[in-house]
Amino acid sequence: MSRAFTLIEVLVAAALSAVLLLAITRLYVVYNRVVLVQQASIKATLGASGIVDAARVAGMQARQVVAAHTFAGANYSSGTTTAIFELPSIDASGAIVGGAYDYIGIHASGTEAYRFADAAPGSSRASGEKRLTDVLDALSFTYDNPSFPSVTSVTVSATTSAAVRGETTYTHMRERIDLRNI
Repeated sequence: MSRAFTLIEVLVAAALSAVLLLAITRLYVVYNRVVLVQQASIKATLGASGIVDAARVAGMQARQVVAAHTFAGANYSSGTTTAIFELPSIDASGAIVGGAYDYIGIHASGTEAYRFADAAPGSSRASGEKRLTDVLDALSFTYDNPSFPSVTSVTVSATTSAAVRGETTYTHMRERIDLRNI
C-alpha cells in the first residue's frame, strides 16, 4: 500500500528548506563582504609597500638626493611629497658607468604616487613612469639635512586607504633609508 505525504510533513519540509536557503544566502553575503574587505586591505597594503619599496631601492643605490630634475619634460623638485635620487648609471653587466647618472623620482599627486626614471645613455636602467598606487592618503619625505647634496638618509612615510561598502581600511608604512653616497 502506498503512503502519501501529509500536508504537515510538506509544510515542515518547505519551512526547513526555506531556513536552509536563507542560511546559505546569508553565508554567501557575509563571505562576499569579507572577501571585498580583504581585497581592499590588500590593495592599501600593496600601495604603501610599493611606495616604500621604490624609495628603498632607489635610495640604497643613490649617490645623493638632488634638489630638482626634469622627467619627460616635467620639472620636479625634492621636498615633502617628492624625492629625487641620483644613482650611478650601470651597464648590462652591473658595472658602474663612469661620469653618468640615472635619476629616480618618487612623487605624490592627489591619491596617486608615481616612480619616474630618467636613465643616462648607456645605462641598463629603463626610463619611464610607473604608477605605484591609486589609493594614497598621504606621502611625506623627510631628510636628515636641509641641503640636498648633503643628505645621507631619507625617511619615507606612506599612508594608503581603500574603502568598500562603507568600510575603510588604512595602511601606514614608514622607513628610514640610508643612501649609498658613492
